[in-house]
Amino acid sequence: MQVSTEKKEGVKHLLTVTVPAEDVKKAYEVSFRKYAKNAKIDGFRKGHIPTKVLEQQFGGQIYSEAYDSLVNQTLGQAIEESKLAVVGYPKIEVKSATFKQDEDFVYEATVEVTPKLEIKPFEDLKLKKIVSELSDADVDNMIETLRKQQGKWQVKDGAVVAKDTRISINFTGRCDGVEFEGGKAENFDITVGQTQMIPGFVEQIEGHKAGESFTIQVKFPEEYHAENLKGKDAEFDIVVNSVSELALPEVNVDFIKLFGVKDGSIDTFKADLRKNMQRELDRAIYTQNRAQLFDALVAQYGDFDVPEAYVQSEVSRLAKNFEMQMRAYGMKKLPESFKQDEMFKEEAVKDARLGTIVRQIIVELGCTKPSDSYVDAQLNQIASAYEDPAEVIAQIRKDKNQLENVENAAIEAEVVEKLLAKACDGEQKKAFNELVGRR
Repeated sequence: MQVSTEKKEGVKHLLTVTVPAEDVKKAYEVSFRKYAKNAKIDGFRKGHIPTKVLEQQFGGQIYSEAYDSLVNQTLGQAIEESKLAVVGYPKIEVKSATFKQDEDFVYEATVEVTPKLEIKPFEDLKLKKIVSELSDADVDNMIETLRKQQGKWQVKDGAVVAKDTRISINFTGRCDGVEFEGGKAENFDITVGQTQMIPGFVEQIEGHKAGESFTIQVKFPEEYHAENLKGKDAEFDIVVNSVSELALPEVNVDFIKLFGVKDGSIDTFKADLRKNMQRELDRAIYTQNRAQLFDALVAQYGDFDVPEAYVQSEVSRLAKNFEMQMRAYGMKKLPESFKQDEMFKEEAVKDARLGTIVRQIIVELGCTKPSDSYVDAQLNQIASAYEDPAEVIAQIRKDKNQLENVENAAIEAEVVEKLLAKACDGEQKKAFNELVGRR
């Protein structure tokens, strides 16, 4: 077998493989004997069909199987001889295959290879490392958030519509004096400061009380979803049915026990909250530092060709995640118009480039195998959310797939930490709510 290699555009190479006639003859004979043994043709006994008749009836299939056999037998060796880091399955084109006496079998394999990048200085990224500290005030604010979650809305006679009140209203909307579809409702609930309405709608209700009737003037946004209302002036007749205020529970034993604190102690409650909040904060800090690092790497290396196999793998991953999100929102089946290549191609190319960059950096930093300390850190972080951390860690270590995921996360964490140590020239302090957000 002879193999020649030619560099093509981007990450593509062309392998021309020539299989000697002797091997071609053997492949054809194997394929022919298979059909001679098993073929069925009316008028002939199975296994006794004349060669000429067999080739007339099954010649195409015999040749095709012989082609496939030759490619399968030689492609791996051809790639190995080329010393190319091939990605995905090559595109095969047969150039010469007549299966006549003493003729070679020639085919071309268009392959894609892993791009070779020159590692750029990490110090050139000049990032600001995100840092944060959990304060007592953060814990107290979280308790207030939990109180609001457990609060109950109570109608208050004489209460004024204001921020953080909940109102029930009737409304009728008109454009040019004519009521429009979707512009009328009764007992419609609005939480002031949270429910999204068209600009100016809620603001003009604030200051009113239950039982009051009035008319407000608004303008629909130019980007409004209903074509017939975009940019239109409108008026709404409003009737305020009721105004409710949120009654918050006291932070007492009963309240504290709602969150699994068996002894009902405020100190235990705060300690548990702090532990959980610190875990969330640590994860948020890591996630945001990783995101800014990876974005900076993509920008630093710029555009370069990546194998289509990488891109398609990312397209499939993004499409799968999107489908899972849609199912979570109740969509059982994606629409016929959904085209994942069109929707995710640009993002997939970016992710494929990032993957290529990170894989080469992993080799550069000597992090191809997970370090025990980082694996332990990942396991402890996961297990800290459970009552019996040791049992959780033991279960993960017994599960090959789970442990592999932990090891991959450990490699990533080590690489991110080592890169940040070189890529950051200062710190950026952020508050808990900036990183984690209010629950």
